[in-house]
Amino acid sequence: MAARRPPNRKALIRVAAAELFLERGYHNVSVADVAEALGITASALYYHYRNKQELLLWAVRDCLDSVDALVREAADLEEALRSLAAFVTRPRSVFAIWEREARNLDGSERDAIREREFEVVAHLVPLLRTARPDLGGPEAELVARAVFGVLGSRSRHRLSLSRRRDQQLMFRMARAAAHCELSAADRPAGNGPAASGSGLRIPRREQLLTAAVRLFDERGYQSVTMADIGEAAGIVASGVYRHFPSKTDLLVTAVNRGGERIRASADQALARARDPREALELLLGAHAAVTSEHRHLDGILTNERDQLPEKERTALRRFQADYQDVWVQALGAVLPGREPTELKISIHAVHAMIYFVVRSRTADQWPDLPRRLTELGMAVLVGSSSP
Repeated sequence: MAARRPPNRKALIRVAAAELFLERGYHNVSVADVAEALGITASALYYHYRNKQELLLWAVRDCLDSVDALVREAADLEEALRSLAAFVTRPRSVFAIWEREARNLDGSERDAIREREFEVVAHLVPLLRTARPDLGGPEAELVARAVFGVLGSRSRHRLSLSRRRDQQLMFRMARAAAHCELSAADRPAGNGPAASGSGLRIPRREQLLTAAVRLFDERGYQSVTMADIGEAAGIVASGVYRHFPSKTDLLVTAVNRGGERIRASADQALARARDPREALELLLGAHAAVTSEHRHLDGILTNERDQLPEKERTALRRFQADYQDVWVQALGAVLPGREPTELKISIHAVHAMIYFVVRSRTADQWPDLPRRLTELGMAVLVGSSSP
């Protein structure tokens, strides 16, 4: 007798696809891979979805809808945070898929997902303002986005405690972000920060590198061509090759540039510290400042590592491991006795929070954003430390 097709096969396909997209990256997954994960044929999958792009769109929508439902059904902030913490610590959670993989959708679909993301974050704001009447609208939106950044970190790494401890830690960190006391804001003079510049002509090589970094981050490395980069920099594709022999050379140069800036800012911060807590706070402030100023560089360091040649990929992994070790030492000095895995999960949460906030379309309204991210980050790292 032939096996009956499960009534929820369409949903199962989306779940399997989301897991693979988040684990390997959209461009490294084929329709055949998704079908194989489910034990079905590619033709059976095509019965439900026309192509991989449509599959990604629905996978991202599913995740956003699930998160939104948890927020909108919660009676108060506490219930929402507990529900979200349970959601992100489920086995095979794909909470972060909308933030990382939506850039692989085409323009109109990507814009629609960003609007949906904005709605989901906005739905947490009333719960925040009820629990915290001290927060104004812009501050509540900033804090809401920080909360989602913390929670989204959980599906970006494979570190884990027991399921119960994982859930408790994610709840404590999200709650600490939600209840962070923000200092008085520096309000922008107009609609955003004033433009600055020396008026000097930027070298063509730097123009190309800047354009490439932005495009790699916004669309994904594999979706960008040398012609795209040339067009963004205002030159023909052949002109790009006079400065960079290949697209890979652009990516390697950008990654090296990002690593150098992060390393230099961390070294300078730690050199100024007078005690362990100040060292942690200065390190956090330096990371927030670099990420705010170079958000696209941080994006490719976060998402494009697997596109590097093996030698450079190994070097980047080593640099990132060394950088995390600096953070573990800094946080461990403030919270002695805390096990390394918990420290690393907390550090991932703060880095993801910073990354998520600076990429918001409203981030530029805060001229003091690095300071606010430092306050939120310290609350998450230290304020959530109660066992």
